[in-house]
Amino acid sequence: MNHFVNRYSFKTATHRSKIILVILASFIFMEKAKAQGCSDAGICSARGINSANKTDSLKNQIGVSFSYAIGEQGTKYLIPQLEPQIRISDRSMVLIKIPFMVIKSPIANTSGLGDVILNYTIVLDSFLKHKFSFTLGTRIATGTASLKNNSIPMPMAVQLGLGSTDVILGVAMHFKKGFSAAIGYQLPVFNQNQNGFDSAAFKNLETKNNLAQSENYFISSNLNRKGDVMARFDKVFVFSKLEINMGLLPIYHLGNDVVNNNKTTTQPIDGSHGLTLNANMGLRYSLNQKFEISAFGAAPLITRKSRPDGLTRSLIIFSGLTYKF
Repeated sequence: MNHFVNRYSFKTATHRSKIILVILASFIFMEKAKAQGCSDAGICSARGINSANKTDSLKNQIGVSFSYAIGEQGTKYLIPQLEPQIRISDRSMVLIKIPFMVIKSPIANTSGLGDVILNYTIVLDSFLKHKFSFTLGTRIATGTASLKNNSIPMPMAVQLGLGSTDVILGVAMHFKKGFSAAIGYQLPVFNQNQNGFDSAAFKNLETKNNLAQSENYFISSNLNRKGDVMARFDKVFVFSKLEINMGLLPIYHLGNDVVNNNKTTTQPIDGSHGLTLNANMGLRYSLNQKFEISAFGAAPLITRKSRPDGLTRSLIIFSGLTYKF
């Protein structure tokens, strides 16, 4: 009997080691990925729409997270975030995400409060014999995306927010053996974007920083963003206190974004609509009944040609600590 237990434990440990090696290799691949994409305006990371999240963890909790990302022209994003979750009932909760943005780019460094995301999620049972959750939320603009550097309007890549207040809707469903799927929709409703990065700013920035044409940024003056439709497909592996999830995340931008070039001519940005496909993986570990740590990474496999919203990301790495009460 002991011999059987030892053999079983060894096989289990070997299986875990293989999964961990796959994760490490995938993170290395993500770090070396040269594509540009991701482009999450908030819908992909919404608590209830993230199909890999537990639906049975509707407790009061407060989380702190830290994410690191690489974006357009090597711009780096360091984002500490406060994430309080308030239990409304046995089946529902409200989650708030309050990010502080620290952005370092070749042309300017900026920091300050980012757009706040507020989501309400309710969990329902026995729909087609599977548990599912419904989410209604919003991304609330905390600024007009109009920061300047030495009187030169800055592109969206170094702005603290998108300059619009959006509505977020989504449904996630959880199947047997750790499989899950989700769909979501995000629509800008109130556009407050006063960004001024047009052709004149483009030329001024190019001259001031000795930039090559390929090193400059997408024009985004008075940006009018279109909506996004998202899907998630995840598989969760459970090992006692450890959970590992892997999945694919396609996002379809529903139309070409519109800008005002030189503040006079309204024009759509060709290639700003279409598909982005991201690979993502994460892990969650319960230290005890109160504390949980998590980590997450994502990188794009397919991207849109133009991304004037400044949401270009070639790599995202996230870590977090959650206290439940």
